[in-house]
Amino acid sequence: MVFLDFVGVKKRYGKKEVLSDVTLSIQENEIFGLVGSSGGGKSTLLKILVGMASASGGKILFRDKDVLRRPEFLRKNIGFATQKNMLFDELTLKENAFYFGRLYSMGRREIRERFLELTPLLGLSGFENLQIKNYSGGMVKRANLLISLIHNPKLLILDEPTVGLDPVLRDILWKYIHNINKNGTTILVISHLLDEIGEHCDRAGILKRGKIVAFGSIKQYKKAYMGKNFQEIFEAIIKNEEL
Repeated sequence: MVFLDFVGVKKRYGKKEVLSDVTLSIQENEIFGLVGSSGGGKSTLLKILVGMASASGGKILFRDKDVLRRPEFLRKNIGFATQKNMLFDELTLKENAFYFGRLYSMGRREIRERFLELTPLLGLSGFENLQIKNYSGGMVKRANLLISLIHNPKLLILDEPTVGLDPVLRDILWKYIHNINKNGTTILVISHLLDEIGEHCDRAGILKRGKIVAFGSIKQYKKAYMGKNFQEIFEAIIKNEEL
């Protein structure tokens, strides 16, 4: 089932076209990776999706509703974990959860129940009353995931989720991301760590010069490129001047 559908999305800054007819679909309950070369348009597309920038044309359909016309509908249904820590360092995890939950107009009982559900899911039980400034780097990443999920969004957007982590912590975080996905959350991952996209995502789209030049499952990519890993596949596509 198509969950999130980008249909001919365009973005211009004056005469410069940053996005050109971007069309791709994300299925419900999948982990979808979006990658691209530097300046390819990933950040612009993400800003349009979360309502931080306007599109010059096209539509974004979330469960068949055009969210470019109804941005408030999408905001209620997405969680967004950015590269940087978005939490208040002087507050505890629980205090942060209640603060952000109230921003989503959640009641205290609703926040409490959701918080109790998420802390074991993300391996943060026992650290609820510890100030964020005393968390390790990996714990901060998981705490940001918890806050992004506090309002029970249907779509979770992860922007470079494992940047700055060592390989062991990256693997641990991906375990939690898969747990979130198994609990019914569709996930969109934007990352330059192509080995992670190839290993953990169901499907992926590649942006080049503002256009989607490749789109499909990881298995389809590997079949088309004779078993190469996703890093090699990406490089071949980016270097292909015909695309």
